[in-house]
Amino acid sequence: MTEEYERKWNEYFIDGTNVLKNKLGITDYNLLKQKETDISFERLVELYNNPIKGNFDKYHLCAIHKYIFDSIYPFAGKYRTVYMQKNRSYFTSEKNIDSELDIVLKEMKSEFLKCKYFREFTYFLAEYYYDLLVIHPFREGNGRTIREFIREYVSVNMPGFKLDFTLMDKDNLEQGIQYASFSKTLLEMEFAKALVLTEEIENKDVKKL
Repeated sequence: MTEEYERKWNEYFIDGTNVLKNKLGITDYNLLKQKETDISFERLVELYNNPIKGNFDKYHLCAIHKYIFDSIYPFAGKYRTVYMQKNRSYFTSEKNIDSELDIVLKEMKSEFLKCKYFREFTYFLAEYYYDLLVIHPFREGNGRTIREFIREYVSVNMPGFKLDFTLMDKDNLEQGIQYASFSKTLLEMEFAKALVLTEEIENKDVKKL
């Protein structure tokens, strides 16, 4: 670890602790995680009812992150400034986040237009959910932000469908992410569970068509 990297890494933390700098004045790690969970859940409920409008570009993604975490972290809505990895997962270099998001989100729009069948849509969702996770744009809160981004994408671009992540098996989702660089089958299967018809469509018995 270089001196410059260590300096940037430590800038995120309260001096002498493993607690991220936060707007709540909390210096206890476990208390901060609990407050973060509670507040982010409230914000996600608000977004479910009033989603952020945008073009599903990098600005839209950052706006979602800012909304969820702005009352907690000073870096809400901003790209991380340090290299990160988790277990055996290596995320995009902080220097390439902006350009990689441009590439992936542009490709996402064009590939969506090619989807016609349910299986194609579920693979599409698994593919780009994973791609965004690999970029890992933010210092904290990537999973929640990307899930909301993908959920809003479905609600806007796939009328009659909704994406309900609570229908996924958490362990299978984590395994699907872990093995997605080799095969996205497991991840795709979880998206097939979560991509469901809205109640309005179900009431019209479209499932029988």
